[in-house]
Amino acid sequence: MNKKQPSHQKQAKPASDKGKNETKAKPLTRAEIREAKAKQKAEQKPEKTPRKKKGRIRILPIWLRLYIILTLIGASLFLGMMVGYGTIGGGDPFDVFKLETWYHIVDLMKGVED
Repeated sequence: MNKKQPSHQKQAKPASDKGKNETKAKPLTRAEIREAKAKQKAEQKPEKTPRKKKGRIRILPIWLRLYIILTLIGASLFLGMMVGYGTIGGGDPFDVFKLETWYHIVDLMKGVED
């Protein structure tokens, strides 16, 4: 059975080999490609004077900042223990650094009686 195709459906024409050989371009080198990209970039953007970036001058290096922060945290920990034990506990603030004090606190928490 031969059926006619509707007129709005056209068959694809085979491509001719003549046009392919005639339109081959010479391969570009990398330098030529870079130059072409640079020209396109220059055409797209108007030239502006580049701004100088202001460099940040650090008075204290980062490692020194970290050391200072860790020292302050440790000092506040010890000061807080002294104030807490001296005022709330009613004892000598420097007793907080004795091992016997901490053994006594742990025994109180465990429920061990003397």
